Amino acid sequence: MTAIDHSPDNRIVTVTLDRPEKRNALSADLVQELTHVFSDLAVDERVRAVILAARGPVFSAGADLSALQALRSSTLEDNLQDSRLLAGLFTAIRTTPFPVIARVHGHAIAGGCGLVAAADIAIAAREARFGFTEVRIGFVPALVSVLLDGRVLHTHQRDLFLTGRLIGADEAVRMGLIARVANPADLDQVVERVAGEISRNTSRSAIARTKAMLLGDPDAFRDKMEVAAVRNADARRDPECLAGVDAFLNRHDAPWVREWDEDHTEPA
Repeated sequence: MTAIDHSPDNRIVTVTLDRPEKRNALSADLVQELTHVFSDLAVDERVRAVILAARGPVFSAGADLSALQALRSSTLEDNLQDSRLLAGLFTAIRTTPFPVIARVHGHAIAGGCGLVAAADIAIAAREARFGFTEVRIGFVPALVSVLLDGRVLHTHQRDLFLTGRLIGADEAVRMGLIARVANPADLDQVVERVAGEISRNTSRSAIARTKAMLLGDPDAFRDKMEVAAVRNADARRDPECLAGVDAFLNRHDAPWVREWDEDHTEPA
């Protein structure tokens, strides 16, 4: 589910999501595999930068359909375990001693956009689209809210989280979600140049110390992720969330959409 490629000098590693037939959705197996990959790379002293990329037309569509189907009968403990798995992946990415550069094309949605937020530097093709669409299906963007603190102003967080709308790459740069935009044909060149500049021009130990400084208290970060995981798991048992998941899986409007349309002649 992931492909790992090393540069000839082993300083730059490209980790590629490789579930294009599933829109690189974050199944439990993929989340665990990615977590192990980043944990293993973190102790490899040759690595100077990691590029996180994806195969196919979509960077990551977020939740896996099979996980959503299982959600309808999942217990609170099941949901908490699943939330903690994703929290562990985001933490593994954020706490690595080297920069993680997200190479984004296509759509990065919900948890897939969380991968972008967990990375240190996100560089996107101009055609890319981003969104935290959780509220549209009845979920809560709890884990990603921890990742965006200090990166995206609360004004923009409220806009993104409470509307669930998709934004383009140029707006994502203005909000601080991503660092740079490139033309699609130039995306690989720009990403590789940034990775190369870091690998050549910076001290590995200084980078590790700088990342630790930017993270702040690691225990506090993990505590926030745990609180978010509990909030995420609790929200999944809400009747509206279960109804929203059912509507999504069956490709029909959520109950709140139908209620609005019954009361208004013009849709919102």
